[in-house]
Amino acid sequence: MKVSEKSMSNGAARRLLRAVAQAVLGLIVVVAGTVVLPGSAAASDAIPGGKLFAGGHFTQAGQTVATSIAAWNGVDWSALSGPNGEGADETVDAMTMYNGKLIAAGSFMEAGGVVVSGIASWNGTTWEPLVGSSGAIGVVVRPLGFVTSLAVYNGDLYVGGSFPRAGGVTVNNIARWNGSDWFALPGPAGVGTEYGGAVSAPVWDLTAVNGQLIVAGLFTTAGGVPANSVAAWNGSTWSSVDQPIQGATVLAVENYNGALVASRAYSENNFSVNDVAVRSNGQWSALGGQPGGRLNGDVRDFTVYNGLLVAGGQFTHVGGVVVNNVAVWNGSTWSALSGPSGVGTDDGVFAVTPHAGFLVVGGFFDNAGGQPASKIARWNGSAWSALPGGGVNDNVFSLLST
Repeated sequence: MKVSEKSMSNGAARRLLRAVAQAVLGLIVVVAGTVVLPGSAAASDAIPGGKLFAGGHFTQAGQTVATSIAAWNGVDWSALSGPNGEGADETVDAMTMYNGKLIAAGSFMEAGGVVVSGIASWNGTTWEPLVGSSGAIGVVVRPLGFVTSLAVYNGDLYVGGSFPRAGGVTVNNIARWNGSDWFALPGPAGVGTEYGGAVSAPVWDLTAVNGQLIVAGLFTTAGGVPANSVAAWNGSTWSSVDQPIQGATVLAVENYNGALVASRAYSENNFSVNDVAVRSNGQWSALGGQPGGRLNGDVRDFTVYNGLLVAGGQFTHVGGVVVNNVAVWNGSTWSALSGPSGVGTDDGVFAVTPHAGFLVVGGFFDNAGGQPASKIARWNGSAWSALPGGGVNDNVFSLLST
């Protein structure tokens, strides 16, 4: 579906707001890690396995017209087209599977020509909104809201981002969908996340560790419980996980070998600091130590590939190691993904996922390992290559393997 002048204007305003937030509050726009947790649904007959879905802000995938979302079958690309149109009219930032359907979320108002407001389900044939019992559709993304993260936990779909309401319910940046209605995540003194009493407190990422849903972003309380940008939800109550750095933005989180790993951006002695920290036995420490484990930019997404922790983002070095936007942690050291013609990618990586034995990355880049690869590439363990069928013509913010 062609993006209207109105939706482009709103999208430009939303991106400007994010840029201002970065400058004023240290917010970093994150492509949230999309996770499927115990109790979730796997790919169904409606959405066959073996496909890779790419979401972002593009109009073409390979030789196929595809607006902001497309599917790759290992050979070529296809659009997600319904009776009223295809794709989404603004950015797709997160995807997951829920109850046998693909869930896509971001800053769009329409998917396949259907009004959905920030989040929609795809059943293999048509796009559908997630409508609450009040009749309200999706989450509030106008004028400047967005969804950045999705997770399926204890059989329900959790949605994180920057939005005040979902299905007409006041939720403050995180909401739960049970398949038929929307709910807030309440605590002893409020719902959702706040920063110093203000509800402008985005949730950037979600994952699960030790049976709890981990919620990460930039906030000082979750449900009224004090929390430095990371909190845990057990299905009924909030708790802190004692992230020690006040004011840190936690950009991405991952479960790595049963431990919580988090990407942090903060200020120290008036200098910007980025690191990847692990919480083990209730204690936090930086992977690779301090300052040796520090990065010179942001980690935007994590995944686990062949037992390695993979970090993608906008950085060129970890400690003294040149890595160029993708780095792997083997349990003791950071290293680059180097091919015969180069290291990493030539611009930022916003999404990483295993798929069909490969590591697939998406982002802003045009080359990976020195090889041409338009915004999406794969790594086979020794070399980089483009996807058969080509890449996409603009930025990728999310990937999902089914």
